[in-house]
Amino acid sequence: MKQLPSTLLLALPFALQAQPHVLHFTRTSGFDHGTRAVSFALFQGIAQDLGVLVDDDASGAPFSDPQLLGTYDAIVFANTSGDAILDAQQRAHFEAWVADGGHVLGIHAASDTYRHSTANGSNTGTWDFYAELIGGSVQQNPNHVSGTPLYAIQHIGAHASTADLPDPWAKNDEYYYWEDGYYGPDNVEVLRVEETIGPNGLVNSYDAPRPMSWYRLLPGGSRVFYTALGHAADGYTSDTLFRTHISDALAWLLEGSTGMERTSGAAGLTVFPNPAVDELTLVTDASWTGTPLRVWDATGRPVMEAMITGERTDLHLGSLSSGAYVVRTMHASMPLRIIR
Repeated sequence: MKQLPSTLLLALPFALQAQPHVLHFTRTSGFDHGTRAVSFALFQGIAQDLGVLVDDDASGAPFSDPQLLGTYDAIVFANTSGDAILDAQQRAHFEAWVADGGHVLGIHAASDTYRHSTANGSNTGTWDFYAELIGGSVQQNPNHVSGTPLYAIQHIGAHASTADLPDPWAKNDEYYYWEDGYYGPDNVEVLRVEETIGPNGLVNSYDAPRPMSWYRLLPGGSRVFYTALGHAADGYTSDTLFRTHISDALAWLLEGSTGMERTSGAAGLTVFPNPAVDELTLVTDASWTGTPLRVWDATGRPVMEAMITGERTDLHLGSLSSGAYVVRTMHASMPLRIIR
C-alpha cells in the first residue's frame, strides 16, 4: 500500500490515525440503576460522532490485564456502585493506568462507588484513591432529594462541557448531597444546582446550592470529569442536553489522547464545541493574537484560514461539510469533528 507523505500524516485528524479508545464500565456491587444498556447506546452514538472506539464491560475483566487496560485512553464509570467491583490487583492496575495519563469520566453513582473513609454511612474507606480521583462521595441518609424533581442548574465559570448548555439549565434529576459525604478540595466546579427541598419536605443544610459537575487536572496529565446527573434511564434516551453535556465532557477528556503532534504551548488551546455544527470557538493564550490558523480536512487539504483575534476566536463553519478535520496553528493542533 502506498504510504502517505509525513507532512500529510501530521495533518490527519485522530479519527484517521490511531483512534482513541474508551471503556464503558458498569459493574455494581451496590444499588443498580439499570442504565447499562441505555448508557452504552448513548456512548456508542457519542463515539461515532467523535470518531472514537468504545467497549462495554460489566465484569471488571479489562482491569486484570495491564496491557489491555493500557489500550484505553479513557474509562467511564457509568453508574457503578459499591465497594466490591474490583479486586486488589485490578485496583493497583487502574492506579498505574491513571499515573500513566489515563482519563476518567464518572457518571452519577460513580460517587457511590468506593466511598471515602471520611464520608458518613457504611462501606467507606475501602479504596480512598478512587473517591479522591473522582472528587466526591455522596452522603448517606439521605443520599439525595426525593424522586427526580425539576431544578435549575447554573454554569460556574466556562468549560467545554457546558458551552452548549443553556444557563440556567432546568433539569429533572436525582440531586445528590455532599455535606456529610466527601467533596475534593481541588475539584473545579462547572455546574451547580439551586437550593433544593429534602426528602423530609424541608430545606436542610445539605439542600444548599451545590456542585453537580466538576473536573480535575492531575499532575501526570490525566483529566477527570464527574457529573452527579444521570439517574434515570430516560435521561440517556431522550434528554438531548444531557447527551450534549456528556459528549462535550468526553471530547474534552480526549483532547490529550488524540495522537496529534503537539508543540510546546499546546495546552493553551481549547476548541469547543467538539463536535461542532455551525460555529466553533477557540480559546488560546493572549500571546497568540495575530497568529494565523488553518482548518485541514481528512485529505490534508486546508479548507479554511483565519487569524487568532485574542483569547477567544469564533469561526463560522457553515461552508464545511460533516466529517473529521484538524485545527492547526504554529503552536498546536487539535482534532475537530463537524456534524450536520
